[in-house]
Amino acid sequence: MILGDEILSLPGEMRLLTAEVKKLAEAQLRTENAQRHTDETVKELVAAQLRTENAQRHTDETVKSLEEMVKELVAAQRHTDETVRALAESVHKLEENVSEVAEESCASVLRAMAYQKGWTVLDTPAPITVAQGEVDVRGRFDTPEGEIMILAEAKSRLREKHIEKWASRVGDPAWREKFLYPGFKGTVLPYMYGTLVYSEAFVKAEQHGIGVIKYDGEHLAPHPL
Repeated sequence: MILGDEILSLPGEMRLLTAEVKKLAEAQLRTENAQRHTDETVKELVAAQLRTENAQRHTDETVKSLEEMVKELVAAQRHTDETVRALAESVHKLEENVSEVAEESCASVLRAMAYQKGWTVLDTPAPITVAQGEVDVRGRFDTPEGEIMILAEAKSRLREKHIEKWASRVGDPAWREKFLYPGFKGTVLPYMYGTLVYSEAFVKAEQHGIGVIKYDGEHLAPHPL
Protein backbone atom coordinates (compact mmCIF):
# COMPACT_ATOMS: atom_id res chain seq x y z
CA MET A 1 0.00 0.00 0.00
CA ILE A 2 2.89 2.34 0.82
CA LEU A 3 4.63 1.75 -2.60
CA GLY A 4 1.53 2.16 -4.68
CA ASP A 5 0.57 0.65 -8.01
CA GLU A 6 2.85 2.85 -10.11
CA ILE A 7 5.96 1.77 -8.31
CA LEU A 8 4.92 -1.83 -8.29
CA SER A 9 4.43 -1.73 -12.10
CA LEU A 10 7.97 -0.44 -12.78
CA PRO A 11 9.66 -3.89 -13.04
CA GLY A 12 7.19 -4.96 -15.73
CA GLU A 13 7.63 -1.77 -17.68
CA MET A 14 11.42 -2.15 -17.36
CA ARG A 15 11.23 -5.61 -18.84
CA LEU A 16 9.15 -4.27 -21.74
CA LEU A 17 11.60 -1.43 -22.24
CA THR A 18 14.52 -3.85 -22.17
CA ALA A 19 12.77 -6.02 -24.77
CA GLU A 20 12.20 -2.99 -27.01
CA VAL A 21 15.79 -1.89 -26.64
CA LYS A 22 16.90 -5.42 -27.54
CA LYS A 23 14.68 -5.37 -30.62
CA LEU A 24 16.10 -1.96 -31.59
CA ALA A 25 19.64 -3.25 -31.10
CA GLU A 26 18.92 -6.29 -33.27
CA ALA A 27 17.34 -4.08 -35.92
CA GLN A 28 20.37 -1.79 -35.77
CA LEU A 29 22.65 -4.80 -36.17
CA ARG A 30 20.68 -6.00 -39.16
CA THR A 31 20.84 -2.50 -40.63
CA GLU A 32 24.61 -2.37 -40.10
CA ASN A 33 25.01 -5.82 -41.66
CA ALA A 34 22.88 -4.74 -44.62
CA GLN A 35 24.89 -1.54 -44.94
CA ARG A 36 28.13 -3.52 -44.78
CA HIS A 37 26.84 -5.85 -47.49
CA THR A 38 25.77 -2.85 -49.56
CA ASP A 39 29.20 -1.26 -49.13
CA GLU A 40 30.87 -4.48 -50.23
CA THR A 41 28.54 -4.71 -53.22
CA VAL A 42 29.25 -1.09 -54.14
CA LYS A 43 32.97 -1.75 -53.75
CA GLU A 44 32.70 -4.78 -56.06
CA LEU A 45 30.71 -2.72 -58.55
CA VAL A 46 33.33 0.02 -58.46
CA ALA A 47 36.08 -2.56 -59.01
CA ALA A 48 34.12 -4.10 -61.86
CA GLN A 49 33.58 -0.66 -63.39
CA LEU A 50 37.29 0.04 -63.06
CA ARG A 51 38.13 -3.25 -64.79
CA THR A 52 35.60 -2.43 -67.52
CA GLU A 53 37.12 1.02 -68.00
CA ASN A 54 40.63 -0.46 -68.16
CA ALA A 55 39.44 -3.07 -70.66
CA GLN A 56 37.74 -0.38 -72.72
CA ARG A 57 40.88 1.75 -72.60
CA HIS A 58 42.95 -1.24 -73.73
CA THR A 59 40.41 -1.97 -76.47
CA ASP A 60 40.51 1.65 -77.64
CA GLU A 61 44.30 1.56 -77.73
CA THR A 62 44.23 -1.73 -79.64
CA VAL A 63 41.71 -0.36 -82.15
CA LYS A 64 43.80 2.78 -82.59
CA SER A 65 46.89 0.66 -83.12
CA LEU A 66 45.04 -1.48 -85.68
CA GLU A 67 43.83 1.65 -87.47
CA GLU A 68 47.42 2.89 -87.68
CA MET A 69 48.51 -0.50 -89.02
CA VAL A 70 45.75 -0.42 -91.63
CA LYS A 71 46.81 3.09 -92.69
CA GLU A 72 50.40 1.90 -93.02
CA LEU A 73 49.31 -1.15 -95.01
CA VAL A 74 47.17 1.00 -97.33
CA ALA A 75 50.09 3.37 -97.84
CA ALA A 76 52.43 0.43 -98.49
CA GLN A 77 49.95 -1.09 -100.96
CA ARG A 78 49.62 2.25 -102.73
CA HIS A 79 53.40 2.47 -102.97
CA THR A 80 53.55 -1.11 -104.27
CA ASP A 81 50.87 -0.38 -106.88
CA GLU A 82 52.79 2.69 -108.02
CA THR A 83 56.01 0.68 -108.18
CA VAL A 84 54.33 -2.10 -110.19
CA ARG A 85 52.79 0.48 -112.51
CA ALA A 86 56.17 2.13 -113.02
CA LEU A 87 57.79 -1.26 -113.69
CA ALA A 88 55.06 -2.15 -116.17
CA GLU A 89 55.63 1.14 -117.98
CA SER A 90 59.37 0.52 -117.99
CA VAL A 91 58.89 -2.99 -119.39
CA HIS A 92 56.53 -1.64 -122.05
CA LYS A 93 59.05 1.04 -123.05
CA LEU A 94 61.80 -1.58 -123.08
CA GLU A 95 59.71 -3.83 -125.32
CA GLU A 96 59.06 -0.90 -127.65
CA ASN A 97 62.78 -0.08 -127.72
CA VAL A 98 63.69 -3.71 -128.43
CA SER A 99 61.07 -3.83 -131.19
CA GLU A 100 62.41 -0.60 -132.72
CA VAL A 101 65.98 -1.93 -132.57
CA ALA A 102 64.87 -5.13 -134.32
CA GLU A 103 63.11 -3.14 -137.04
CA GLU A 104 66.13 -0.88 -137.55
CA SER A 105 68.44 -3.90 -137.70
CA CYS A 106 66.14 -5.58 -140.23
CA ALA A 107 66.18 -2.49 -142.46
CA SER A 108 69.98 -2.21 -142.23
CA VAL A 109 70.46 -5.89 -143.10
CA LEU A 110 68.14 -5.58 -146.12
CA ARG A 111 70.11 -2.58 -147.41
CA ALA A 112 73.37 -4.48 -146.96
CA MET A 113 71.88 -7.58 -148.61
CA ALA A 114 70.72 -5.50 -151.58
CA TYR A 115 74.24 -4.14 -152.00
CA GLN A 116 75.73 -7.66 -151.85
CA LYS A 117 73.25 -8.97 -154.45
CA GLY A 118 73.74 -6.00 -156.72
CA TRP A 119 70.18 -4.68 -156.33
CA THR A 120 69.31 -1.04 -156.78
CA VAL A 121 67.35 0.47 -153.91
CA LEU A 122 64.27 2.19 -155.29
CA ASP A 123 62.62 2.77 -151.90
CA THR A 124 64.67 2.54 -148.70
CA PRO A 125 63.51 -0.25 -146.37
CA ALA A 126 61.46 1.28 -143.54
CA PRO A 127 58.31 0.70 -141.48
CA ILE A 128 54.99 1.36 -143.23
CA THR A 129 51.57 1.99 -141.72
CA VAL A 130 48.26 2.09 -143.56
CA ALA A 131 44.69 2.43 -142.31
CA GLN A 132 44.22 -1.34 -142.12
CA GLY A 133 47.55 -2.34 -140.57
CA GLU A 134 51.31 -2.04 -140.58
CA VAL A 135 54.48 -3.77 -141.72
CA ASP A 136 57.73 -3.53 -139.77
CA VAL A 137 59.87 -3.09 -142.90
CA ARG A 138 58.95 -2.54 -146.54
CA GLY A 139 61.48 -1.98 -149.31
CA ARG A 140 61.50 -1.71 -153.12
CA PHE A 141 64.42 -2.83 -155.28
CA ASP A 142 65.37 -3.21 -158.91
CA THR A 143 67.10 -6.54 -159.65
CA PRO A 144 68.40 -8.26 -162.77
CA GLU A 145 65.26 -10.43 -162.66
CA GLY A 146 62.96 -7.42 -162.39
CA GLU A 147 61.47 -5.15 -159.75
CA ILE A 148 60.79 -6.68 -156.31
CA MET A 149 59.18 -5.54 -153.09
CA ILE A 150 60.17 -6.95 -149.71
CA LEU A 151 57.74 -7.16 -146.80
CA ALA A 152 59.44 -8.10 -143.54
CA GLU A 153 58.42 -8.68 -139.94
CA ALA A 154 61.07 -8.19 -137.23
CA LYS A 155 61.30 -9.96 -133.86
CA SER A 156 63.98 -9.95 -131.20
CA ARG A 157 63.33 -13.68 -130.65
CA LEU A 158 61.91 -15.36 -133.73
CA ARG A 159 59.78 -18.41 -132.89
CA GLU A 160 57.64 -20.88 -134.80
CA LYS A 161 54.40 -19.09 -133.84
CA HIS A 162 55.68 -15.83 -135.37
CA ILE A 163 56.35 -17.61 -138.67
CA GLU A 164 52.83 -19.10 -138.65
CA LYS A 165 51.21 -15.72 -138.05
CA TRP A 166 53.29 -13.85 -140.62
CA ALA A 167 52.80 -16.55 -143.27
CA SER A 168 49.02 -16.29 -142.77
CA ARG A 169 49.05 -12.52 -143.19
CA VAL A 170 51.50 -12.10 -146.03
CA GLY A 171 50.03 -15.08 -147.88
CA ASP A 172 46.67 -13.27 -148.18
CA PRO A 173 46.57 -11.39 -151.54
CA ALA A 174 43.97 -8.93 -150.23
CA TRP A 175 46.18 -8.10 -147.26
CA ARG A 176 49.31 -7.67 -149.44
CA GLU A 177 47.42 -5.42 -151.81
CA LYS A 178 47.15 -2.76 -149.10
CA PHE A 179 50.94 -2.36 -148.96
CA LEU A 180 51.81 -2.42 -152.68
CA TYR A 181 53.40 0.63 -154.24
CA PRO A 182 51.14 2.43 -156.74
CA GLY A 183 51.43 0.69 -160.09
CA PHE A 184 53.72 -2.02 -158.74
CA LYS A 185 53.68 -5.14 -160.97
CA GLY A 186 56.74 -6.95 -159.68
CA THR A 187 57.35 -9.78 -157.25
CA VAL A 188 56.76 -9.70 -153.50
CA LEU A 189 59.31 -11.44 -151.27
CA PRO A 190 58.26 -12.22 -147.66
CA TYR A 191 60.96 -12.17 -144.99
CA MET A 192 61.23 -12.43 -141.24
CA TYR A 193 64.09 -10.99 -139.22
CA GLY A 194 65.23 -12.32 -135.85
CA THR A 195 67.99 -11.17 -133.55
CA LEU A 196 67.76 -14.71 -132.20
CA VAL A 197 66.12 -17.37 -134.40
CA TYR A 198 65.00 -20.70 -132.89
CA SER A 199 65.65 -23.83 -134.91
CA GLU A 200 61.95 -24.74 -135.20
CA ALA A 201 61.35 -21.32 -136.74
CA PHE A 202 63.68 -22.18 -139.63
CA VAL A 203 61.76 -25.41 -140.24
CA LYS A 204 58.41 -23.63 -140.21
CA ALA A 205 59.72 -20.79 -142.41
CA GLU A 206 60.94 -23.24 -145.05
CA GLN A 207 57.56 -24.97 -145.04
CA HIS A 208 55.76 -21.67 -145.71
CA GLY A 209 58.33 -20.19 -148.10
CA ILE A 210 59.24 -17.36 -145.73
CA GLY A 211 62.79 -15.98 -146.00
CA VAL A 212 64.81 -15.63 -142.78
CA ILE A 213 67.44 -12.98 -142.17
CA LYS A 214 69.59 -12.27 -139.15
CA TYR A 215 72.09 -9.55 -138.29
CA ASP A 216 74.68 -11.20 -140.59
CA GLY A 217 72.45 -11.48 -143.64
CA GLU A 218 70.12 -13.93 -145.37
CA HIS A 219 69.90 -17.45 -143.88
CA LEU A 220 66.91 -18.73 -145.85
CA ALA A 221 65.64 -17.49 -149.21
CA PRO A 222 61.88 -16.90 -149.61
CA HIS A 223 59.46 -18.15 -152.24
CA PRO A 224 58.23 -15.26 -154.43
CA LEU A 225 54.54 -14.33 -154.06
